[in-house]
Amino acid sequence: MSMQDTLQDHPSPMLQSANCLLSFVKLVQCWICQKCGRKKTVTNEETSVAVLASFSKSPQRSTRRTSLESGISRTSLRRILATHKWHPYKLQHLNENDPERRTEFAEWAKQKLEQDPQFTQKILFSDEANFYVNGEVNKQNHRYWSDTNPHWMDPSKTVGTTKVMVCCGIWGTTLVGPFFINGNLKATGYLKLLHDDVFPSFCTEAGRFPEFFQQDGAPPHYGCQVRAFLDEQFPGKWIGHCGPVEWPPRSPDLTPLDFYLWGHLKAIVYGVKIRDVQHLKLRILDACAGISPALLLSVCEEWEKRVALTIQHNGQHIEHIS
Repeated sequence: MSMQDTLQDHPSPMLQSANCLLSFVKLVQCWICQKCGRKKTVTNEETSVAVLASFSKSPQRSTRRTSLESGISRTSLRRILATHKWHPYKLQHLNENDPERRTEFAEWAKQKLEQDPQFTQKILFSDEANFYVNGEVNKQNHRYWSDTNPHWMDPSKTVGTTKVMVCCGIWGTTLVGPFFINGNLKATGYLKLLHDDVFPSFCTEAGRFPEFFQQDGAPPHYGCQVRAFLDEQFPGKWIGHCGPVEWPPRSPDLTPLDFYLWGHLKAIVYGVKIRDVQHLKLRILDACAGISPALLLSVCEEWEKRVALTIQHNGQHIEHIS
């Protein structure tokens, strides 16, 4: 239908009626849309997973930049993020001495990599995360698109919400876990978790065992009994607060589970509405089972890049760069 045809079908006498005028305007708008076309929104499941995976890998990228690179409108991007309860939050600010401590750790890691190019794959990186049944999770302290991080979570958003605490590890091309933790984690429970579940899970007949063990500075991680146990299992070779190798505080951008795994899992887990705790656990198990060795290897390579970037940028956060 041409514009001329449209006008001929609606001669001027009809415009004397307000109702007819409104109908005419709507018809013209319809004709314009048909003629020019209108960009369709893209919020199907496949696109949603791709968008969430993109922000999981680079949480500090803007919706404007992502829209330009992907061709997806900013409106659709915001709709996808909002649907899956992802919001912009703030990353932790570093304390005065943090850059120096981060640089010191990165220099140590760089030296190890120079001595042994396979060093990264000999570290068991570990962490815990909270998965909420309603998916209500967030971060704080620096602009950051995400749905979760157990150490950066705003408690006002999650009080009284049913949750599952999950422990996982990345050891080269092996995903260790997931292990589900009942209640709040304390030092005694953490020690039992390591002794009864985590370490036995990767002990093989061939006697393979990680050379190094890494954990962050969460309070349950540096109880006296926990440190004594780690000294026995990894003499001189565990990384953490009060350990032989000091882990720099406020460094989630150097933790593979923080900068990759949790975001990846939650993009998949919350792809459907969670019914209850049991359903949540099943979704977590399925998501973990889908992670390939090749993907974990790429995560190790990403960690090595981040070590180099940390040195290059004098210990400052490098999430916005990597």
